[in-house]
Amino acid sequence: MKRLDTKLFSTGAEFLVMSRLLLANIQTYKTYINFEGYDLVCVNPLKNLSAKIQVKSKNFLNDSSFYLNSDEKNKSDFYVFAQTNSIKKVNGENKLLFDVEPKLFVMDYAMVNKLKKNDSKGTPYICISNKNIPNRGDYLNNWESIKKFIELPIFEI
Repeated sequence: MKRLDTKLFSTGAEFLVMSRLLLANIQTYKTYINFEGYDLVCVNPLKNLSAKIQVKSKNFLNDSSFYLNSDEKNKSDFYVFAQTNSIKKVNGENKLLFDVEPKLFVMDYAMVNKLKKNDSKGTPYICISNKNIPNRGDYLNNWESIKKFIELPIFEI
């Protein structure tokens, strides 16, 4: 069976995260080529600060295991793990889902490094299930952590 091409899904996840950052009032720019290790850059131009964001996406419903960048790549300041929940296997076939809300988990590099594991081939990964991260709800849509990092004011709505 041919492997599912997820290039459009992963690009869509990057733009989804970018739109959420912009809606959180964080200036964000997409990197397009030759930026190994991160996909987005958030900036505070008034303080000359920035944060590099790596977006990792999984598309199957409730898939919570994400491969990480190797240590040779540039380090991002944050990872956003996007569970797009856009595909479900039904009777051996992939079915697109349009009514399931994506979940976006924001973690800083130090926390990801603390929680990561290596598979049998030595490739680093993280599993963000409730079993592995009991307080994972704290990371859901945690855009404030990025604002704090680049010293943007956090407004109460």
